[in-house]
Amino acid sequence: MNILCVYSLTTYSLKKELYSPGDIPFGISYIATVLKKAGHNVKLVVVTPTTKLGQKLPELFKEFYPDLVCLTSVSSQMPLIRKTGAAIRRAAPSAFILLGGVHPTLNPKETVTLDFVDAVCVGEGEEAVIELSEQIEAGKEPSGIKNLWIKRPDGEIEKNPQRPFRKDLDSLPFIDREMWEPYISNKKDVLYTVLAGRGCPNRCTYCSNHALARVTKGKYVRFRSPDNIIEEIRQLVATDPDVETVFFEIETLGASLDYTYELLSKVAEFNRTLKKPLRYGTNLALNAQIKHNKRLLKAFKEANLDFFRIGLESGSERIRREVLNRPRYYNSDLIEFCRMAREFDIKYTINILIGLPGETPEDFQETIRVTRACRPTYGVSVNIFYPYPGTRLHQVCLEQNLITDKAGKILSERTGTILYMPYFPPWQIKKEFILFYYKVHKGYMPWTDITARTIRYAADAFPGVKRTISRAVHFAGSLVGRG
Repeated sequence: MNILCVYSLTTYSLKKELYSPGDIPFGISYIATVLKKAGHNVKLVVVTPTTKLGQKLPELFKEFYPDLVCLTSVSSQMPLIRKTGAAIRRAAPSAFILLGGVHPTLNPKETVTLDFVDAVCVGEGEEAVIELSEQIEAGKEPSGIKNLWIKRPDGEIEKNPQRPFRKDLDSLPFIDREMWEPYISNKKDVLYTVLAGRGCPNRCTYCSNHALARVTKGKYVRFRSPDNIIEEIRQLVATDPDVETVFFEIETLGASLDYTYELLSKVAEFNRTLKKPLRYGTNLALNAQIKHNKRLLKAFKEANLDFFRIGLESGSERIRREVLNRPRYYNSDLIEFCRMAREFDIKYTINILIGLPGETPEDFQETIRVTRACRPTYGVSVNIFYPYPGTRLHQVCLEQNLITDKAGKILSERTGTILYMPYFPPWQIKKEFILFYYKVHKGYMPWTDITARTIRYAADAFPGVKRTISRAVHFAGSLVGRG
């Protein structure tokens, strides 16, 4: 059976949609992989706001007409997904269209009413999509599939119950990375991302995890076994000898320190078998067990895990405590932890959110001060807050009437604001977003690096301009090719 999997991007590389193999997303990759393992003919398509859907889809469907189309979306991608879904429905009117991902999971009542949608997936979709494909291939009208809300021809919605969270992540196949090759622009200094676990122990109000954890029964925070992860890395090395770096994708590698130490021990052991040891990175959230933990940093170093991303989000302890519900620690704890990391020559990126409900310019100046004191050796990752529907902080924004009519029209996730706060207006948020790297790194980083990063943030802040440049680059390239 022909199955089309569609992934959408509003922030993308100018050359191709993905910059490196490290940008390969896991959700739709696991869906496509399990379907291929089940014997189906699966094709992947990546769309962006510059994709000419009315031209691309009909051309594709002349050679590959799908019986099933799988779409995925977070909330900020929904404007593009609506256009894509409508275009697919016009080009393939008989195809069954399934929409999954975080947004449909947290907002199924709204999502299932979309004209192009035949069903939405609420929660994890690997088992549900296999059962759906089997029923479609057998010529049956899909019904009784757990995790799916299915739209009947008469408009009625069949709301099926939820499966518990998948217990055994090792039972998932390793994702098929080959299907992403046509969409990757950079293969130098190759970084691959490997899923280490699902779920997060924290209940931050701005993040979808606190809502996703309530979707069904079972243990939400789960890990792949270290042996299973090592085997996937072993296969990566065998497939691509140029691989240099592996990033462990997990909400925080500090969710269970017993697991962390076991994984790091296995990684160190595996690295000793290689002529050229790999380097590793991960995500980390500061908490009481981690903030003064030199043993953890020593284990990182022994495993050659020499960089991590850590979330400050806001330098205002009040905002972290009263608005974000972040793990409890003082600014001084993070500053000291970063100093310890530098002792071990471990690099780190500080993650920042700007434009939070209740945040004032004074709060954000504290964010600049704390981030600067942390001396981020791998720079900063600054994002403008986006209120994801289904989260607690989205509800707070509704209650405080902060969401403007830009909601649903935002061009790029986390680089534009749909909130209006008189005490921290959109123009000031965008200015601080653009200048953040400069304010944090002036005096520490070379001016060439600061200038390049500031220009990049300015381009991200005005995605319409960035896309005009992208079109011009592609047009110029086509002229050169004709010459």
